[in-house]
Amino acid sequence: MMGAVWLRLVLWAGSGLLVVAAAVTSRPGRLAVWEVLLYLVILAAAFLVVPRRPAVGLGLGLGAWLLCYLLRVEFDSATGVLALAPALAVLSFLAGRHAPDPRPTAITLTLAEFAGVVVALTERGGSDTALAVTSGIGVLGVVPWAIGRFRRRYVELQDVGWEHAALLERSVENARDAERARLAGEMHDLVGHELARAALLTGALELEPTLTTGQREAAKTARASVTAAAERLADVMQVLRADEDEPVATLEEVVARSGLDVELTNHRKTAIDGIIARTVHRVTAEALTNVIKHAPRAHVTVTLTANLELRITNGPAPRTHAVGSGKGLVGLAERVALVGGWFEAAPSDDGGFEVRAKLPERPRASTTPTHVRRERTAEEIRKSARRTVLITSVVCAGIAVGVPGYMVFDAVTSVLTPQQFERAQLGQDDDSLDLPLRTRVDNPLGVTAPPNTECRYYSTHPNPFDGDRHDLHQLCFRDDRLVSKQWLVRRSG
Repeated sequence: MMGAVWLRLVLWAGSGLLVVAAAVTSRPGRLAVWEVLLYLVILAAAFLVVPRRPAVGLGLGLGAWLLCYLLRVEFDSATGVLALAPALAVLSFLAGRHAPDPRPTAITLTLAEFAGVVVALTERGGSDTALAVTSGIGVLGVVPWAIGRFRRRYVELQDVGWEHAALLERSVENARDAERARLAGEMHDLVGHELARAALLTGALELEPTLTTGQREAAKTARASVTAAAERLADVMQVLRADEDEPVATLEEVVARSGLDVELTNHRKTAIDGIIARTVHRVTAEALTNVIKHAPRAHVTVTLTANLELRITNGPAPRTHAVGSGKGLVGLAERVALVGGWFEAAPSDDGGFEVRAKLPERPRASTTPTHVRRERTAEEIRKSARRTVLITSVVCAGIAVGVPGYMVFDAVTSVLTPQQFERAQLGQDDDSLDLPLRTRVDNPLGVTAPPNTECRYYSTHPNPFDGDRHDLHQLCFRDDRLVSKQWLVRRSG
């Protein structure tokens, strides 16, 4: 737990370095000190809540990135994009990784995309900015989120695999124990037969008339020893081969034997199936044994409902130095699962401990064996992998095709040809000019306009990829009349 907190702290600090760097840069869109502090606080809150509230953490990251970019899009879009880019990517991954249900985080991404596009189209830069918002959220939000979803499924598959391995190991141990018990039974039958035969022969020797009194006493002692050995062997095997049909102690007897301060509430008035009754008593006995070892002076409550829900709770107690094997609760979970019930054990809110089990009326097979869960999880991770590849491919293909396509569209539909530029005369009315329907940009960086004029900027040619792609035709108007025109040669280097 502490390791996860430190990891998020490191991620926050690393992401915040670029935010701080955006304040000391000499670019025109650099961040003010109050903005740096605001974004660092927002990111700290986002990293803090994202494991428990993935949609909230993701929403904070998206909101901070959109705010930073949209406020600076007219001055320095690069600073706006990059300042919070690492933080948004990491938060998107963590949101996908921690979200048990992907829908809230997917809705958050969709709402952020919609809000960013609407603000871009209505307030900040138009279609250029909307395209940048879509691309940014796609690369920094959707793709890391999809990778986080895949990572979650992969970890789930690992967990189920380890659980399956543990189940197989326990199955092997159970089979080995059962085989040992069977062999012990067979040895009892063989050895017991030989002991009985030896006792019979010794008894016959004891009655031999030719023996002296001392020899008869020795034979009598030998017969008694063989008989005692046979009885001890029978007692041992009675324990190893306990029959399920033997009488089962009542729950009250199990509680009374513990010697603890136990408050018992038994709402079950009808008879319980023998195997289920043994399971109830096994869970109760093991739970009370754990209380004796770890909280011997704690008050204990044992409750059995009419529908066979068992709850054993103990209050807080001074810590003891008892060390358990760790197999008791695992064994109980296995036992309860074998009859078709469910089991859980965990610390309670008041510092105590609680064991709960829900048992069926009759033993039944578990409805979700580990191998079935493993197959389902494997299928889910395959689907998640396909979705991750599909989402990443669609986003990358959309950017690879959409951005150049938009650049071509933007350049072609805003071209003011040299001939049209030459025909435009100063003092000419706006409506009489032969102008394109669209402008290339609204306020290009590094360009000044004459005072008290409204300027429009058009492409000089339709190719947006050559060395002259930044050249613009500037036409400035005052009172809807052309007062200035200029060919702006703006080389990109």
